[in-house]
Amino acid sequence: MKVFKVGFIALTKASWATPEIDNLRKTMLASLKTLPYEIVADDSLTTTAAEASALCADLRKQDVSAVIVFMATFPVGAIVPVIAKELPVPVVLISTPEKPQANRMWTQNSFCGSNMAVHTLRQLGRKNTFVFGPAEQAGELVKRPLEILKCVSDLAAGKVGLVGGRVPGFYTSNCDEMRLRAKLGTEIEIIDLLEIVDTAKKLSEAEVKQGVDTVRKTAAVCAKTIEKDIEPAGRMYASFRKTAKKYALSAYAIRCWPEWSDIYGIAPCAVIGMLNNDRLVSSCEGDVLGAVLMQIEASLSGGIPFFADLISFDYDQDTAVLWHCGAAPSAICRKFEETTLSQHFRVDGGNKKGLTNEFSMKAGPITLAQLDEDGDGYRMLIAKGTALDTEPFIRGNPLNVRFDCTAERLVNTIMTEGFKHHYSIIHADIENDLLELCRWLDIKPVLVK
Repeated sequence: MKVFKVGFIALTKASWATPEIDNLRKTMLASLKTLPYEIVADDSLTTTAAEASALCADLRKQDVSAVIVFMATFPVGAIVPVIAKELPVPVVLISTPEKPQANRMWTQNSFCGSNMAVHTLRQLGRKNTFVFGPAEQAGELVKRPLEILKCVSDLAAGKVGLVGGRVPGFYTSNCDEMRLRAKLGTEIEIIDLLEIVDTAKKLSEAEVKQGVDTVRKTAAVCAKTIEKDIEPAGRMYASFRKTAKKYALSAYAIRCWPEWSDIYGIAPCAVIGMLNNDRLVSSCEGDVLGAVLMQIEASLSGGIPFFADLISFDYDQDTAVLWHCGAAPSAICRKFEETTLSQHFRVDGGNKKGLTNEFSMKAGPITLAQLDEDGDGYRMLIAKGTALDTEPFIRGNPLNVRFDCTAERLVNTIMTEGFKHHYSIIHADIENDLLELCRWLDIKPVLVK
């Protein structure tokens, strides 16, 4: 993944530059350097378009992914177009509060500088975001905007391994590969299912042992009937990990049926959960956009997403059940002692071949989302709510949710707008972050409240 570097440019007019103004620059830069990113900056205020052009050339050379532009004072108006033209990365504008100084002088006019800049950037077709606050708090002020921009950058550098294609009849898993590359930057690596199988056969004893050990640790209980499936699952897991390294993958979208049980002997469900435990996000049923969305949710929250279907709802209780067949990551289980490696209840008629990990999900704040193609672009369904304490009342991985909107409104939106049947849930409130991400990526948000 590309290293996320951030440029820093502090603007002023030469006639407004003073030691006090330069101290503001130094204070802000010190605060920004507390962030977990490399901050690339000049050691002076930028006062002319020529100086800005030279600095932009250096920032391009150092391959920054975003730039923070500090209006230390009201700047020379010609500087912002130079930055817009010569540094094609997202812009974060920052201004600081001020009070009249000696002789009632207004020495910065910082906000006015940003106000002029946002109009200029808009006229030039350049998106930006703006924050406002004291120079010593700059790191905290830009933290969230930069996390969103890092997500954008990671998507542009990402590569999803599509293993085996989509499952039969699931047109909801279709994905326009070139649209994804053009709009979000994410690449798709086509991988044959047989490559995973062949790699699994050729693993070293140490690789197999490590895979098997990981399988056993992923659940508290192993049903007696699946003991024969532990080694194949360990080999499959190690094979997916090795293949991800081979192709430099950031995610998987896996065709998880119908061939696996015939070709390999078991279904990959529990292994998909294990990959997600490792933060190698992996969607079921060959859903590439599902995998991309899972990456987004993981990046913005720091958590592990749950790829699921919406299977029931109760208008009286205002709840809905999200579920999948046993591919959920045990890292987000309700109680680890409930996690059980079992034979799949559907494959080959049910209870004949492994391997699923069955348990219910943990309670807490959640955000549900779905990324879908729309016209020549994308749209994103967003609904937040609260995951309720959910007993493992059905086979697989259930989660009962009470959304902030009514269940009826959510269902009506899904059904009238024709959204897909796959969703990604993250245990965090990232509604505002998703809306901001949609703004940066020209994704149409469909917010259900």
